Amino acid sequence: MENEKIGLGKIIQYGLRYAGVPVLLVIIIEALNRKSLVSGLTYMFERPSLFVFNTLIIMLTISAALFFKREIFVFCTISAIWLIFGIVNFVILQFRVTPFSAVDFTLIQSAISVSGHYLNALNIAMILVAVILLFVLIICLYRKAPKHSHLTQKKLISSGILVLLIVFALSFIQKNSNSVQALETNYTNISEAYENYGFVYCFTNSIIDTGIGQPEDYSEESVKEVLDTLPDQKSDVKTKPNIIFIQLESFFDVDTLTTLSLSQDALPNFHALQENYSTGLITVPTVGAGTVNTEFEVLTGMSQKDFGTSEYPYKTILRSTATESICYNLKNLGYKTHCVHNNEGTFYGRNKVFENLGFDSFTFMEFMNGLEDNPNGWKKDDILVEEIIKTLDSTDGVDFTLGITVQSHGKYAGFEVDEDAPIQIREAPEGKEDSWLYYINQLYEVDQMIGDLVAALEEREEETVLVLYGDHLPSLDIQKEELTDSNLYQTQYVIWDNIGLEREEKNLTSYQLSAEVLSRIGIYEGNITKYHQNSKRGTKTYHENLRTLEYDMLYGENYAFEGENPYEPTQLQMGTEPITLTDVEKNEQGYLLEGSGFTPYAHLYFQGEELSIEWVDEEHIQILEELVYETQDEEDTEEQEKQSTGEEESSEEDKLDIPNAFLVQIQTDGGTVLGESDVLLWKDTSLKEEAGTDTQ
Repeated sequence: MENEKIGLGKIIQYGLRYAGVPVLLVIIIEALNRKSLVSGLTYMFERPSLFVFNTLIIMLTISAALFFKREIFVFCTISAIWLIFGIVNFVILQFRVTPFSAVDFTLIQSAISVSGHYLNALNIAMILVAVILLFVLIICLYRKAPKHSHLTQKKLISSGILVLLIVFALSFIQKNSNSVQALETNYTNISEAYENYGFVYCFTNSIIDTGIGQPEDYSEESVKEVLDTLPDQKSDVKTKPNIIFIQLESFFDVDTLTTLSLSQDALPNFHALQENYSTGLITVPTVGAGTVNTEFEVLTGMSQKDFGTSEYPYKTILRSTATESICYNLKNLGYKTHCVHNNEGTFYGRNKVFENLGFDSFTFMEFMNGLEDNPNGWKKDDILVEEIIKTLDSTDGVDFTLGITVQSHGKYAGFEVDEDAPIQIREAPEGKEDSWLYYINQLYEVDQMIGDLVAALEEREEETVLVLYGDHLPSLDIQKEELTDSNLYQTQYVIWDNIGLEREEKNLTSYQLSAEVLSRIGIYEGNITKYHQNSKRGTKTYHENLRTLEYDMLYGENYAFEGENPYEPTQLQMGTEPITLTDVEKNEQGYLLEGSGFTPYAHLYFQGEELSIEWVDEEHIQILEELVYETQDEEDTEEQEKQSTGEEESSEEDKLDIPNAFLVQIQTDGGTVLGESDVLLWKDTSLKEEAGTDTQ
């Protein structure tokens, strides 16, 4: 009898541990996900099958503890990880609309680089203390938690049966519950998905659901059927214009917000363009964050929705695969392709990804001079006018330039705005008045940049098409009921031109935008571009066939191109113009390096060692220490000359190893090398006589 009581007690104990704890965790996690304890509790009753499904997922993960001698330690650790994920999601939702997903682990470097815009020193210190405390608790738990002396065969078998039962229950619910299946069949956007289907389910799905799933009827014949619907259309452009796309960070027409009233128009230039040129709403794949997914859709014509839940193609497939884009399409017609962005070049891995999207050059803040910070530390956008014009002047032919702004990026709370700021708030959502005041005045400055850019393009008198569009709504907790169009996933676009395009008002998705613009100009290049230009949009077949082309190009057999990917990564030049070194001469402060393309992010090396320098301007760097010439034999000199003139390819390490050579590198604050010059040999500078060597 006593043994029966002990056995029953153990069953109750294990039941509470392996069933009760997951239930409690789901309630807590959903309360954090919804920012409401009541909502976390009511989720259990409003969506019972989804609640059970989320609970079973946690049960499955923590049941792994049954197979360890340190069962309590493993159980507590896995439970704590789920709780931490819930807390991280809660914190992330304070700064952006997009919830925490597995892809965020690939964005850690980018997140760290922008953390200063969202966290103060106290916040960072608290995070560090919390991390240290967590590690201490884990160590203490490992030492103090009870440990089984051995695992009996009976326990292993019963544990295995329990795991199989959980797997069976998950499979059964997944196959028979319409609400559970809906995540895969009716997925629209990540924010709504997390709220409807639960954090645990969506987060787990983001781990295993990546890329584009193979279409059921995928074959060479199915791809050919899609291509056969496209006319053999040749580009018909009498005079090719320069084409400029400007992706405006967190930009939208604030007049569409019914709860906001301003002292004057915050977007006078943008509104004037809307009155006179083609415009409309643009549906984007994200809200509050996820800039590069809008960017991806605009550049490639592909739908991010066809990828895994919350996936960033920039962090997955595009790191290794070149694909059709507006850049490659325009390069077929002789365009040079550029991007300018007044933020870090490594953000979202653009310095690598742009090679696979067909860009010839990429100019980012580390390659810019004259940058100015806004109150949140983001670089102001007025610098982009000059940088965009540079790209157009850098070639003799026509150019495509993508400009990416950053000034109106969040966060928006906690910044003082001058009393005489151009725009004042008359009415704003309660509790958000200061945030809206800051955001609106940043937006006003972005609009001034738009006006300056249009004026500069008009002055150049070259045929040009300029496309301006918002990448997503700002992370200001906007409710769809507050918008006149009731859609959180819509911003606005406008197309300015000086080639006489007829004004049209048309609503588009971001993956249709570039095809629409090229069609207006008379450019028909690329399978996906032609597909958008010639297919009936909005139909089920339209999206299915688009997905077939996307899959074939990125994950399939490239049937569209007879089995070979025709797109080769470009040799991406960092900076619109290369860094050049022309001379080094002695002066009162030490030595002066002359050249071009120098920025405050420049680092100078001589003899492979970094020198102490002071950046002067774009063409001068002051060297603050003594230089020592190293004598060398004739064979070394010949080898050095080959490498410096490009007759022999050399790696970054080889360049640093060249004796008596100057080298400039542009680096991030963290020391990542983003670009570098060719070497300048001592014997080719004004210092050659100082060494007393024969330079003939």
